[in-house]
Amino acid sequence: MPNTRRGDDWSDDVQHEPRPTSSARKPHVVRARRLSPEECNGTVAEIFPNRSAVRLDSRPDVLLCNYRMATLAVRGGSRERSPTCVGDRVRVEGDVIVGACRRRTALARRSPNARNPLTHVMAANLNMLVIVASVREPEYTPGLVSRMLEAADSQDIAVVVCANKIDLLEEGAARPWREFAEARAAVVECSVKSGAGMAELEDLVRGRAAAFCGNSGVGKTSLLRRLLGDDSYGRVAEISAASGKGRHTTTGAVLLPGPANSTWIDTPGVMDFEAVDLKSAEYEEP
Repeated sequence: MPNTRRGDDWSDDVQHEPRPTSSARKPHVVRARRLSPEECNGTVAEIFPNRSAVRLDSRPDVLLCNYRMATLAVRGGSRERSPTCVGDRVRVEGDVIVGACRRRTALARRSPNARNPLTHVMAANLNMLVIVASVREPEYTPGLVSRMLEAADSQDIAVVVCANKIDLLEEGAARPWREFAEARAAVVECSVKSGAGMAELEDLVRGRAAAFCGNSGVGKTSLLRRLLGDDSYGRVAEISAASGKGRHTTTGAVLLPGPANSTWIDTPGVMDFEAVDLKSAEYEEP
């Protein structure tokens, strides 16, 4: 499937231009009907400018679909950068998304470079968030882990804190990520290279709708390759010697079918995470 984006996580890179509005005209908010779960027949697997790839319930492959903005853009004052997100349950007729089901959960952040307030919904309908942080290369940063954990906790999404690249940790070094075990999170120390912790991580995410999130270069895609047993999936890159930070290789969130009806979402590395509370009236059924 062609990827028409440029750059890395395009919400971090693109300056969103505000649309001109007339000061004499009140903003119009579309109130499209939210579909029932029984009316939906597919799950959004990837998004592109003006289109979304949908994994239909009736077929194993994905279908690239257009959408009708008036049937999707119903979220009131919380303007989203895209009318659909990965994990959304939708109804497809022909090759057009004609409606969406209300989200049960959503991991959302404020787009950091937006001139107007925009919400970037990274993934929807999760029951688990895997927060991936590397112990070295790039260096472990607890702040992002804390903010993501708080966002998941506010929606009762189970959390796994995955300390990846544990093979790079010196003997006797501190393990600060273990403090999150006291914050309603499972903590797993993993290494794709040695295989350490991979069986434990697989047991935790098996059968789950889980998103893998974290900074660039922490190894999200490599972990998913190992869990899926598919070395052909995604692209990986070495850490930048100049900055010590990861290089973006995943350019947009993508839903991957796993074993035991698992749905695992690989997300682009984020530079920042400012949570947005989506538990507001505009997300309720009208």
